Amino acid sequence: MIFGGGDAIGPLGDEPNAARTTRRQLGAWALGMGLAVPTIAAAQLISRPAVDPRVLQSVATDPRLRRFYALRGWTPAWTDDQARQFSLALDDAIRHGLDGDAFRPAPAYDAATREAGLTLAALTYADALARGLVDPTKLFKLFTLERQVVDVAPGLSQALDRRELGAWLGGLAPRDAEYKALSAAYVALRAQIGRAGGSEIPEGGAIQPGGQDYRVPLIAQRLYDLGYLTGSPMASQTLSAPVSEALKLIQAENGMQPTGRVGNTTIAVLNAGPTDHARQLVLNLERRRWLRREAPATRIDVNTAAAFLTYYRDGTLDWSARAVVGSANRATPSLQSAFSQLVVNPPWNVPASIARTEILPRGAAYMRRQGVYVTNGRVVQRAGPNAALGLVKFDMQNPYAIYLHDTPSKALFARAARHRSHGCVRVENAIEFARHLAEQYGASDQFEAVLASGKTGVVPLAAIIPVRLLYHTAFVDDQGKVVFRSDPYGWDITLATALGLDKPRSTLNPEEAAPDPESAPLGP
Repeated sequence: MIFGGGDAIGPLGDEPNAARTTRRQLGAWALGMGLAVPTIAAAQLISRPAVDPRVLQSVATDPRLRRFYALRGWTPAWTDDQARQFSLALDDAIRHGLDGDAFRPAPAYDAATREAGLTLAALTYADALARGLVDPTKLFKLFTLERQVVDVAPGLSQALDRRELGAWLGGLAPRDAEYKALSAAYVALRAQIGRAGGSEIPEGGAIQPGGQDYRVPLIAQRLYDLGYLTGSPMASQTLSAPVSEALKLIQAENGMQPTGRVGNTTIAVLNAGPTDHARQLVLNLERRRWLRREAPATRIDVNTAAAFLTYYRDGTLDWSARAVVGSANRATPSLQSAFSQLVVNPPWNVPASIARTEILPRGAAYMRRQGVYVTNGRVVQRAGPNAALGLVKFDMQNPYAIYLHDTPSKALFARAARHRSHGCVRVENAIEFARHLAEQYGASDQFEAVLASGKTGVVPLAAIIPVRLLYHTAFVDDQGKVVFRSDPYGWDITLATALGLDKPRSTLNPEEAAPDPESAPLGP
């Protein structure tokens, strides 16, 4: 298990014994070879220990080791100073939500085994930083995002030869501002684990503003401890206006409807402590290591966990909007795509699965009301303001037939739980967003003309706009604060299991469960 620690989350935030343990291990290796552990200055003068290539080949059985040493003609790579640098780098693994001690090789008492052990440990750690510990394509069938491509073997060899191991390892993980913010938040939370915390707030019936309940003092104390309630919390069992307003703040920050009332979802959020949030950050740091380091400067990102869209132009946030994304049993895939045209007044070619289960069984009268007809064996909905795609479709091309579009069901955007579609992404204020893009990319007049005509038309844009559909349950909001969301698709649980972590606490809003097809608005 790479993520160690007594609570199976990750490395402890402040663990001075780790460095001492590492020094003892290195000392054991050195003494086993009859060497003294050098100072850093002295190590610069020490050559690599003599290693018989034939012995090295006999112990280097792992395919990664054989490739690494074949690249360098089976010459040894490590000095005592490089081993020390690697140990120091592992001491810093906490910043990435990793347990450095889990990567340290076991003590070895012959030069070849020590050499091979250090190399395999360094290759494993480097790959974890560069591409993540697990392969998401083997965990999630709906993950097709482009991954970071790094060949760590030649990089490690060169870094060791140039005595630049620490710098090279430090450059493998993401270096963007959001990764750094999540990293800093993780380190801070780890430092809080184990400190005395408040009592667990029991679940129970809903508490309305002004209502009374024995749990209110516990709720007020928790809000005070978290910094949402100022002044000393009172022992009153009445859900007062100040407590209700503080609840609205924490509800809004966690993507919930800010009602000021208390339900079990709010209780779960209040009970989520440093251990829960630290675990969630470990998962989301891992997710970011999967991705290519250079995101397109101009792009649309949709965070499907938060059901939220952001549009960046030349690296600057230019537009943001709520979204409605796939329900729990029809999850929106994690993918990258692009579009270069807008389809205005689009018809909807209904997927066969939706037609078969949700439209055809309702009969001809329902189909007439919905503007749906059958042609050449296909079910189609006529274009119009009340059609499922609304007035504009952002024409992405991908194997899943997932795209962004308008919707006549505007009321869904006001809900906190917006996982209600069959997988496609419904965009809040889609007409305004499309108009904004048309203005930026030289198609404003054509867009307005086609829109006014009421007829279906394609409006080309003078650019190809990349789109990424991501799943991040911890991220930095537009105020620069690290915030957390529930796990509507259960993918946090899947990833935590793969990493050997405890199962995350569920804060899933009951409204995020799969909608009843009979009550769900028609649409992709």
